[in-house]
Amino acid sequence: MITRETLPVYLQRLWQNAMVRWWIIGIIAMVLNVVLLDWFKVSLGMGLTWASVLSAEVITIIRYGAIDLWVFRNPNLSWQRCWEYHVANFSGFFLWSLIIVILGNKLGWDHKIAAIVATMITVFWSMATNFLWVWRKPKKKA
Repeated sequence: MITRETLPVYLQRLWQNAMVRWWIIGIIAMVLNVVLLDWFKVSLGMGLTWASVLSAEVITIIRYGAIDLWVFRNPNLSWQRCWEYHVANFSGFFLWSLIIVILGNKLGWDHKIAAIVATMITVFWSMATNFLWVWRKPKKKA
């Protein structure tokens, strides 16, 4: 059986990196969101708008818990961090929408290219808001 102790040292160090764990959670969340969206739409017969909103919110709450507990190793979940995480997620959605509209509608880019560029930019925005705001390290008292 593979355990943390049996992994090579470089993999153990990689596993300890918060950024690596953040990406792992993000990729898993993306896959789960698609599965949940499909379940809401196909199995429960929801319209696309409500299915996408509900799946996004469910995954956001699950992702918040995983990031707070596993990525940043907080022993207790916090309503404050949950709220900040929701604000950060919404700001990323707003930024993504703004970028795709500007690139696609205003500059005439193909919508697929615009979506890829918007996604790349908002992933970095999400990393910044998560690491530098929601889960910022407390200031040391002088």
